[in-house]
Amino acid sequence: MTIGLDHVSVTTADLAASLAFYRDLLGLPLVARGESDEEELAVLTGLPAVRIEWAELTLSGDCVLELLQYVRPVASPLVQLPCDPGTTHIGLSVEDIDALQGRLVDAGVEIVSGPVALREDGWRAVRCLYAKDPDGVTIELVERAPVRDAVAVPDLEAASREGT
Repeated sequence: MTIGLDHVSVTTADLAASLAFYRDLLGLPLVARGESDEEELAVLTGLPAVRIEWAELTLSGDCVLELLQYVRPVASPLVQLPCDPGTTHIGLSVEDIDALQGRLVDAGVEIVSGPVALREDGWRAVRCLYAKDPDGVTIELVERAPVRDAVAVPDLEAASREGT
């Protein structure tokens, strides 16, 4: 059995504001947009008479960011700290973290931290920052240094076969 990531979903209070953030500021392509009040949605969510507006944006490959605005029922926003169980964040790979941070600051987005260089094993040459989307969801922007001066690793097994 193979398990892979299909989509990430964010419930939003204002779909237009979330699209302005994810599509317009971060540059994620919009795939589809619509609304639904189908009965199977009520069964799936356990919410009677549910009605949503939704949008799907491409993250990478076949993975989708699903934005959901519940028109019915209306709920209250969550306030969570990064240490609260159940809290999540979305990590997005970026090429120029400084330029994107400038664009977010210019748009009035809350930046939790400027770019931080990580030093742990496996994370060396990585810079990241935390920002908040319009609903307070933490977005981690991750910039990995490009591989430079790559060294070709010889195929020792093939070389030994050629030498015999």
